[in-house]
Amino acid sequence: MPDVNMPRLSDTMEEGTITRWLKQPGDKVKKGEVVAEVETDKANMEIESFSAGILEQILVVEGETAPIGQPIAIIGTGANVQQAGAKAAATPQAQQAVAVTAAAPEPASATSTPAPVSNGNQNGLIKSSPLARRMAEEHGIELTQLKGSGPGGRIVRDDIEDYLEQQRTMTAPAPAAAPTPAPVAVPAVKAATPTPVALAEDDEVVSLSSMQKTIARRLTESKQLVPHFYIGNDIDLTDALGMRQKLNASVGEGGVKISVNDLIVKACALALEKFPEVNSSYRDGQFILHKHINIGIAVDVPGGLLVPVIRDANLKGLRTLAREAKALIAKAQAGKLTPTDLDGGTFSISNLGMMDVSDFNAVINPPQSAILAVAASRKTFVPVDNQPVLRDIMHVTLSADHRILYGATVARYLQEVKRLLQNIYLLLG
Repeated sequence: MPDVNMPRLSDTMEEGTITRWLKQPGDKVKKGEVVAEVETDKANMEIESFSAGILEQILVVEGETAPIGQPIAIIGTGANVQQAGAKAAATPQAQQAVAVTAAAPEPASATSTPAPVSNGNQNGLIKSSPLARRMAEEHGIELTQLKGSGPGGRIVRDDIEDYLEQQRTMTAPAPAAAPTPAPVAVPAVKAATPTPVALAEDDEVVSLSSMQKTIARRLTESKQLVPHFYIGNDIDLTDALGMRQKLNASVGEGGVKISVNDLIVKACALALEKFPEVNSSYRDGQFILHKHINIGIAVDVPGGLLVPVIRDANLKGLRTLAREAKALIAKAQAGKLTPTDLDGGTFSISNLGMMDVSDFNAVINPPQSAILAVAASRKTFVPVDNQPVLRDIMHVTLSADHRILYGATVARYLQEVKRLLQNIYLLLG
């Protein structure tokens, strides 16, 4: 019988968590039909069946995590659907547990001995899901303290969360009084021990999703390992906004309208042609110049942030850029992005202008070397021919990797982005 295995859905994926089964045991499955949704380190994605038949058994239930390549379901003729509940031995861990049980000798004494409580420990190995192990490590929990509720006594996420809930509701004992040190002529200086944050009775402990954990890990590594520096500039968007209004006015009903972010994407892409070193990556002590200009656009989604990629943005017209950006944003918000949508970015843009943000610094998305933070445009009086004139001014800040980029290069790149946005006809070619 063919298995449905956990697929590799991104270049950084190591495991996935089943969020929803769209098919249940006994349901017919067509080849290529979506059978489940899985949360990876980047997004929620769909799993398709590579064969047709009847879904006979689900091996990894909703909320559990499986590594790449592990069977998560069985598709067959339907003859074994009724026995699906008895097939916990389908997993290698369960088969090992059955083998150990079968090899155990019968007790010599006729006296009945109560069976010990099982926590999934076989031959010194505690059976637990990857997600449960990671949660236990993050919270300092010894798995030997827990009784697994999964198949064959496997410890799963629910067991960790139940344990944390029990600990939260328990009243912590009063700390023991520290012994009084013997008096000395010169008292030793003792380092202060940080006091752990106390949980109130109504505090809620929320576990991070796979995507949130990946964001936390990657951005922490970025700030720790990448020497960031920041250069800002003010850009006069008055003419660009006027041209955008004219372009959108000519669009018929149902046509794609150009956003301010589309203009910024185009300007950044053309500027990268002139300054290819900004379109680069740092990897293992090497400076990699990318031949394609693929712009990642940060999209706010529930519980996280995704950065889908517009490929060869320098070669596309504004309407095409707007159409692709709109489609990617819709897919991101619906949780339908594919690995191809997310991979291959060489430069990123994070735009918070629609949220009335006046200024911010973005964190570089490794291995890229730069990311542009875009704030809101504001009506500002500026001197024109020694007279105050009201203009639309937008502040931008470029975060750059100082291992491969330097201040003068980044400043010149920003000047080129500014020149293009302030001469909007240069973006229409």
